[in-house]
Amino acid sequence: MSTSYELSGASERSRIVMALAPSAATITVGEALALLDGPFRAFAEGVSEDRYALWLGSGISFGRVDGLKEVVPRVIEFLRVQIAAGNPGCRFKAALDEALALAQLSAEEQGRVDVTRPFAEWPDANAITGRLIGKYAHLLETVVEGEAEDFVLWNGVDIASTFADPAIEPDVEHLCIATLILEGVSSDIASANWDGLVEKAVDTLTGGQPALVVCVRPEDLREPQQRARLFKFHGCAIRASADEATFRPYLIGRQSQIHGWVARQENAAMVQRLIDLIATKPTLMMGLSAQDANIQAIFAEAEARMAWPWPGDRPSYVFSENAIGVDQRGLLRNVYRAAYTPDTRQQILDSAVIRAYAKPLLVSLLLHMLCSKLRRLIELAPGALGPADRQHLQTGVVAVRDRLAVAAEPDRMAFVRSLVDQSSRAVMMFRDGHAPAAPRPYNPISPIPIQQMAGDVMPASGLREAAVATGILGLGVHDGAWTLDVADVGDQTSGIVCVNSVAGSVKVFFAANSHAALRLQHHGHLVDGDEAIVIHSLETSPALPRSPRGAPGRTGRLGLREVSITELMNEAVTSAELVQRFREEVAL
Repeated sequence: MSTSYELSGASERSRIVMALAPSAATITVGEALALLDGPFRAFAEGVSEDRYALWLGSGISFGRVDGLKEVVPRVIEFLRVQIAAGNPGCRFKAALDEALALAQLSAEEQGRVDVTRPFAEWPDANAITGRLIGKYAHLLETVVEGEAEDFVLWNGVDIASTFADPAIEPDVEHLCIATLILEGVSSDIASANWDGLVEKAVDTLTGGQPALVVCVRPEDLREPQQRARLFKFHGCAIRASADEATFRPYLIGRQSQIHGWVARQENAAMVQRLIDLIATKPTLMMGLSAQDANIQAIFAEAEARMAWPWPGDRPSYVFSENAIGVDQRGLLRNVYRAAYTPDTRQQILDSAVIRAYAKPLLVSLLLHMLCSKLRRLIELAPGALGPADRQHLQTGVVAVRDRLAVAAEPDRMAFVRSLVDQSSRAVMMFRDGHAPAAPRPYNPISPIPIQQMAGDVMPASGLREAAVATGILGLGVHDGAWTLDVADVGDQTSGIVCVNSVAGSVKVFFAANSHAALRLQHHGHLVDGDEAIVIHSLETSPALPRSPRGAPGRTGRLGLREVSITELMNEAVTSAELVQRFREEVAL
């Protein structure tokens, strides 16, 4: 493999592709997948191998929890409403004056300040808010005489109701991250967010079973490993609300806290862990501007200890942005110190920004990863097929993926919820012959990254053969022989997918083994007389028992058909022969 992922030419191609790409806000999931298949292929492959650490900021929770546009006015109003009228020495009036001084009001603006009216009614409220957003850490530093240093942060921002409200539900980003965690490809996540939406998403998908170690205090780093670790280096509102005495001091937001965070001894263990994370795993940054001094400091320190080379075999730093911001540019200058020159600067910037915000990017990464796992299973499947024929089957998996990408628009939340439920239901029915009613816990294709699958796949699991069957069905879609519809998860007899061809529609079930196939019938998923195909991964036992049926020529119905992928793979020597034999067996 080239150590520069062919950057000499790839960078120019990447620049052209990115210049023609939609904006980060308007890009579709399908268009984001094209980036992952093209100039960011090495990056996407790295995600499927659990190479990348995710670094999360408030942007991924935008629309779910209040952002600075809501928090800043709340702080100003919090101070204003507590002013004692007629008391020129009121401590809250002094604090409000200190806060407004940060906005550098003109004489005219100062003259329009009226503390007897709500801040929202001030003529210059929007202008003041806009200026203070860029100085939010200074704003939170505002001192109220007689109160704790973090009084404005804790009480003015109202941490508990703003960021720890149990009624707030995870968004697309959090559900995608949770799914990546459970698929074993996102084991290290650093978050500057106070909210608990990633944790809630994981909890939702596991049915409350532990899968995530949340690290807020140094002691948390000693917790036994689960699927992933979430390093909440700016604190956690959920824990602070539940145990104020222990966790309130770990909420980082004030300017002095940010500047002193790296140097404080109580943070040493977390600082060291994050520096190690930066040095050992490439970075994917989403919704995080990197403007805070402590973030800049730990990335610079990681570079000093063990710098990532540029160019490398994949981008070491990727920002989910429309364009690189000034603070992100500064970070890149620090981490690529020796390589960052006038000649390489634009190439470095081009390789570091993928023009897709977190929503479309994470949905596309999820689809890409699931597809990559199935493609890997096809490579591992037993049989005489050569690499070219296996690649042909992989084309079918990609066709299914791309059809799903189209379905992701315009309601990505509905799509992700459906994808998670449909795939989990499919895995449960395939493996166990039964899927209970929703809500059901998420069942991954495999809980490990793609490079570990060769040593983990058990011959009896049937997963490799199921991936081959997916490729065959996808080739039919690719070649126009049939279309696929998702099953109705509310109907236990609807199968996993429905195949629609000129011959009619038929529902399809997958069975890992004969026991799973019998359980499909036992639990009422297979109904006597239905048009259905059961795709067995392994050799078939005698046909499933069912009532006698008339000849197809008389009734026009074929009823239940069964096919074994193992038996077909033992017979076929080309992918074309495999597909043809499959179609003959199931009368498609």
